[in-house]
Amino acid sequence: MTVRLRYGDKDVSWGLPVSAINLQDILDRMNVQDGREIEFMFSKYDMVDLPADVLDKWKKGDIYKLNLFAERFERLEKWQKAGLKSLIIRYPDSTIDDMITMTYGIDCVPTYPGSSYEELGEFAVDNDMIPELYGCSNKIVELLDMKKVGEEFEELYEGVLLDGYLCIPSSYDESDTDIQITIEVPDKRYFRVLVSPSATTTDKAQWFSLPEDIRRLREYSAEWNAEPEQMYITEVESALPNITDAAYYEANWVDDMIALSEQMTCMSKAQIVKLKAVMEAENIQTFSDAREAIGSLNEYDFDSMVQDESQYGKSYACRVFTTKFDWSILENCDMDDFGKQVLARKHGAMTEYGILSGRGEKLYTILAAEPEVMKEAEEETEDEPETEDESEGISMGGMT
Repeated sequence: MTVRLRYGDKDVSWGLPVSAINLQDILDRMNVQDGREIEFMFSKYDMVDLPADVLDKWKKGDIYKLNLFAERFERLEKWQKAGLKSLIIRYPDSTIDDMITMTYGIDCVPTYPGSSYEELGEFAVDNDMIPELYGCSNKIVELLDMKKVGEEFEELYEGVLLDGYLCIPSSYDESDTDIQITIEVPDKRYFRVLVSPSATTTDKAQWFSLPEDIRRLREYSAEWNAEPEQMYITEVESALPNITDAAYYEANWVDDMIALSEQMTCMSKAQIVKLKAVMEAENIQTFSDAREAIGSLNEYDFDSMVQDESQYGKSYACRVFTTKFDWSILENCDMDDFGKQVLARKHGAMTEYGILSGRGEKLYTILAAEPEVMKEAEEETEDEPETEDESEGISMGGMT
């Protein structure tokens, strides 16, 4: 499902569910410094028929739990999804924990087919679900307005008609659903690989997380009298951006991937986010180039708190301008163009993870006039005609 995510100034739409490795990358892109809580809003494309007061409501929750909810939602049958939506309508203030619990107890919500009140009325009559019609002859039933019967059926059972079903959310009882939700949060996992002994034995493939499962991967390889580098890797999930097919054409890419994962265990979260920004800005697409980039991280200046050029322009002004500057003049100014020009002079880039300077540059140092500009200014000064000083030719005492 598509979910809108918001944290601070960052607002993006994302398709869930994704792997745990990708979840951490989303948090890095959203600039979540600590914890896993984020604001979210359901997309109308996945939650068709939900009223606006439910769809347009921001909620807060653990992104890992939100991902679990999305995973369980995708597994539901059509009628179960309708039942779940009816519960969300009935309980609009439900937390993400409540909604996950609902997915486990959704069978407690009766659903009856009916894409319109007429169809619903016919269903209710055929199945003797309207007490007032018990014992009525077929002739009398034929005279009934089935639309009104369907509306009566909905009101009688406190139902909600949506997605081609009448759902009865009042039948749901949370106490009947006794579950314990365990969320596994990966620590120091940067790659996830699906490994099999060969291209013809993919039925024996297993998933391994690197570097966490490196020992288990070596043991698995040894069972087939091989090294990890000799095994057949059918799929790779990476915590790093920009890794493309070019990575898999390198001769020693498996060695580089394993070594890179081990290098990253020694890096802080801030360094890893900076590495991602460098890889995006420099279009680094292979594991070997990513390893080289780690060695040059100190040559870049990075600010994960800045999320666009306008914000950079204001931040730059606050840090570089004199402290006596009247800041009130910038309150309503659009600093986007200013920020873009300063960033261009710094040879930097705005990335998904924050703002990055060019290699060897600093984000918040004073910009000196470029040599070409200084030369032009000097030439203009030299070309200006000299004006005779009126005091020349007059000696002391006023006599020439």
